Amino acid sequence: MSLMFATMQMPSKGKLMFVWQWQATRLEGTMTIEPNSAGIIYGCRTTRIYCRPDCPAGRRMKPENEVYFQSSEEARANGYRPCKVCKPDAPHFVPETFFLTSYHSPLGTYILGSSQQGVVCVETEDEAPVRLARWEREGIQTQEGSSKHNDAVAGELDEYFAGRLREFSVPLDLRGTPFQRQVWDLLRSIPYGETRSYSQIAHALGRPAAVRAVGGANASNPVSIVVPCHRVIGSDGKLTGYGGGLDRKEALLNLEAGVLRRGAA
Repeated sequence: MSLMFATMQMPSKGKLMFVWQWQATRLEGTMTIEPNSAGIIYGCRTTRIYCRPDCPAGRRMKPENEVYFQSSEEARANGYRPCKVCKPDAPHFVPETFFLTSYHSPLGTYILGSSQQGVVCVETEDEAPVRLARWEREGIQTQEGSSKHNDAVAGELDEYFAGRLREFSVPLDLRGTPFQRQVWDLLRSIPYGETRSYSQIAHALGRPAAVRAVGGANASNPVSIVVPCHRVIGSDGKLTGYGGGLDRKEALLNLEAGVLRRGAA
């Protein structure tokens, strides 16, 4: 959808107000509405879904597929259903915002992300774009800057890489399926400096045949190092796939093994 951002002066209140303007194929001329207006919504002819004017999913809609309605009731009467991303019928909908900051480690730059509840992301800068694209599809906004959870996990990562911290305590806000969260919880129970195989994780879950699914959940872990997916290896003891690269995986395992050796000396 083609949108133009404009401002206009409100004489009665003497302040600026932001409005959306676009060319409507259904209504003649230029339609001007407030961004959070519940009175005007648009739909997609091909998907039969209706959205709020500021829905991020609508950015990919082709102009020829746009249709406009005066209300949700009108959209539903025409056979359209509400968007699951922008939730046009939810009152006072405010998109969730994640705060992002960079963390420079001995193994390269990581992107830290957090919600109001806790850390949602610790990924290398090579991996992060995939995560950011997924958040955009889900209607989650991102903002660069520090937050209490980003600052907390950065401090704990400093201690971890210095060999002074073995267990993270920063609050996490893990987003995933129930199975993924089960796997991630088990990963956090693997002791510092030790490893487990995918098969051992599957057996611990009571699902010995789910080795491949465990591998998928391990690969989907959004909070690397803190949720130690690097401690999962092949049944033959070999290092297997790791989103941050096998070199990083080996370096993390060597770091932990070195700390344990020095502690035992």
